[in-house]
Amino acid sequence: MEPLVSVIMPVYNTPEPILREAIESILNQTLKNFEFIIIDDCSKKSIQPIVDSYCDNRVIFLRNKENLGVTGAPNVGLDNSRGVYIARMDSDDIAHPDRLKMQVDFLENNQNIDILGTAFEKFPKKKIVRLPLDDKAIKLAMIFNYNAICHPSVMIRKSTIDKLKIRYEKKHEVCEDYGVWLKYINDVKFANLNDVLLKYRWNGNNISKRKTKLQSANTQILMFKAQGEYFGVDYKPAIEVVAKCRDDKIVISSDLIVMNDFIKEIKNKLKSAMPECQYSVNRNFYKTFLKKCVSDISFIQILFSKELNDIIKLSLFEKLGMIIGI
Repeated sequence: MEPLVSVIMPVYNTPEPILREAIESILNQTLKNFEFIIIDDCSKKSIQPIVDSYCDNRVIFLRNKENLGVTGAPNVGLDNSRGVYIARMDSDDIAHPDRLKMQVDFLENNQNIDILGTAFEKFPKKKIVRLPLDDKAIKLAMIFNYNAICHPSVMIRKSTIDKLKIRYEKKHEVCEDYGVWLKYINDVKFANLNDVLLKYRWNGNNISKRKTKLQSANTQILMFKAQGEYFGVDYKPAIEVVAKCRDDKIVISSDLIVMNDFIKEIKNKLKSAMPECQYSVNRNFYKTFLKKCVSDISFIQILFSKELNDIIKLSLFEKLGMIIGI
């Protein structure tokens, strides 16, 4: 019998106790008809003995010959999946026992939805994060605010993946999910369940925290591109400026003007078309950009301008630190 769900979980150097929590949270699901594809992405110590210890024929163990990273390893899982639905799982998270059942039930009853996420709990801080529920709200949030689908909570129709040939791309490293959502934003329908069906581990070992700079810049590039395409505005000069900062090239006040002009135009168009929709830039990236900008008179004038304050609110201490380079 073909599995109803394929759960894809790449693993790279996850400590054994944490990995076992993730594995057991899937094996203990109330929905039983699934295959669990675990991909060892060339961990320093093979995880096969851990996986084999469960003696569960629903588990399919794959080991990459080389490290393929956060984009390549999930693609191996997609290439080997047979389920009607594809569920993503991270090797340091914990799934609610009813996660698969509730997501399958929703997708069975809502045939128009292609990609389904859920609310989640950040732990160990125990912070509940709820996201927009319907397709329109999710897409507007994605384009103008933030990634509104929690990647390790997601379930996708296999038919959608096959039809669109969805794969993660290397150029979207550490924001690979956001890259997928935005690339196919006009081809799919999104939804989120308001139920908390995942415990998302957030600590100093998260890849997104180790590579915050790369993630922030790549996220902003994706967002600027989506915003430009949405309103028919030339986004290329703005993303070239972001790429300069990401690649540690010198940035000057004229670069800041280019980026701010793009942001201002998008904000004005958004306010005119959808005044209820909020707009924000990636704060981590913008602060990094300002710190890298050559501190000349023009930069100081922009830093203390109302226009910049409308984009990002900074304290006097933060502004002075950017001027003197601390």
